Amino acid sequence: MKQRFVLVALAASFAGGLRAQGSYEIQVYGSDLVSPGATMVELHSNFTFEGQKSVIDGQYPTEHQLHETVEITHGFNDWFELGFYVFTSADGRVGWQWVGDHLRPRVRVPESWHWPVGVSLSTEIGYQRAAYSPDTWTLEIRPIIDKTIGRLYLDLNPCLDRSFHGPSVPQGLVFARNVKAG
Repeated sequence: MKQRFVLVALAASFAGGLRAQGSYEIQVYGSDLVSPGATMVELHSNFTFEGQKSVIDGQYPTEHQLHETVEITHGFNDWFELGFYVFTSADGRVGWQWVGDHLRPRVRVPESWHWPVGVSLSTEIGYQRAAYSPDTWTLEIRPIIDKTIGRLYLDLNPCLDRSFHGPSVPQGLVFARNVKAG
């Protein structure tokens, strides 16, 4: 029991402040994939209660926007899946709008290899309209490592983001840490 508490405390300390800010999808991925031959359809919904109130640098205000993201993921085999996202936004100022699309191929270490942790690698490339994001073309590389110990689940998703068009291009690769413990 003491060992589990220590693991949870370490994961929480690595996470820093527990907060999230994302306009369309906030997720810490597990290493499991969609079953071979199956297709999963998910709807990610969020609403910005308090946000940007006016147009800034050509971007629509975020306050009171409803964001709906449709995610369609197909499992091809026990080590590969492909996801496709359609991002939309709705508010009283501009109505319902298409925001952009992302493609997310993901590979994993097959369970037959009997690794002590789950490991997969997600890459996501996509386009967002400039009215919704100053960085219109982006790439995300996300290694995923997870482990279940009894009733404890630990999940680590360090992430490297890169913009290819927009003001963040000079930043190069940007690191973000994503942790889940439950």
